[in-house]
Amino acid sequence: MSRPKPLILDISEHQLPTMIDYQQLARSIDLAIIRVQFGSLHEDKHYRQHIENFKKYQVPVNVYAWVRGISEADMEVEATDFYRRAAAYEPSFWWLDVEEKSMTSMVSGTDKYRQRLKALGAKKVGIYIGNHLYRPFGFTPVACQSYDGVWLPTYGQNTGFYEGNNPTATTSYDLHQYTSNGRLSGYSGPLDFSRLASEKPLSYFTSSPSTTSDTTSGYQIGDLVNISGVYNSSISLTQLTPLRKQGRITKIINGAPNPYLLEDGQLGWVNDRTIIGNGHPRRYVVKEGDTLWGIGHQLGISWQTLARMNQLANPDLIYPGQELSYE
Repeated sequence: MSRPKPLILDISEHQLPTMIDYQQLARSIDLAIIRVQFGSLHEDKHYRQHIENFKKYQVPVNVYAWVRGISEADMEVEATDFYRRAAAYEPSFWWLDVEEKSMTSMVSGTDKYRQRLKALGAKKVGIYIGNHLYRPFGFTPVACQSYDGVWLPTYGQNTGFYEGNNPTATTSYDLHQYTSNGRLSGYSGPLDFSRLASEKPLSYFTSSPSTTSDTTSGYQIGDLVNISGVYNSSISLTQLTPLRKQGRITKIINGAPNPYLLEDGQLGWVNDRTIIGNGHPRRYVVKEGDTLWGIGHQLGISWQTLARMNQLANPDLIYPGQELSYE
């Protein structure tokens, strides 16, 4: 019997925060996977406290949701609710807990769930399936290839330690939940423990999604941008009319549908479609032989606009090295 390292713990509202010494518990674990919801309608009562306290003591956090969608459309609703509740905590991994046959094809339903999470901005989405449900629900290694991780439970005698009893439904899995009867200082009740079971390192599950200013569009925190519309959250699908036509980017969540927060939320969130240009004029340096007409043709704007923007009394009088502003 053993307790493999790294030690992975998963908890839900059943573990009351008032009964947990988070600082002490944090010393023993390497990753906490925290339930956020049981279907769409039941929000886990204590997930915020669990996440905030484990993060406070430098424990990496994943999140999971018990899947209960009754149709593909309902699965997408659950995914949206899951993302809305947990995205602000920037979890490094999102897990779908599949233990209930809530619709005819759980394979297609959970894949819709996965796709929706990805579209909303979740970087890594994995699936947890009961070992005894994996095949009856129609899952196969091929069906699970689209997930970033597979997590299976088997307990053996459930002594609280790993006894060498491994999942039998498939050999293709990354995490193995080996007990629901683990014990640690910092909590007096039983706990679920899991271990790494593939070549993927712990860092694969704990590395945080990037929220830096680097983006494929080139916009960065501090940029002043012109906008045509705004959204009230990073995941909202409803475009609103902005109060102003210009704002400064103060936060970026890469991968979110609306990744750029303007003015610390005073203007809302925008994306590459609603940004219509940098708020600062761009510059063109005149070269030998340039004409205003030729520069305008190269930049895709009229020479009249260039003359007006740069207050050129005589558009024929430009010189090498001169800087011309344009939008």
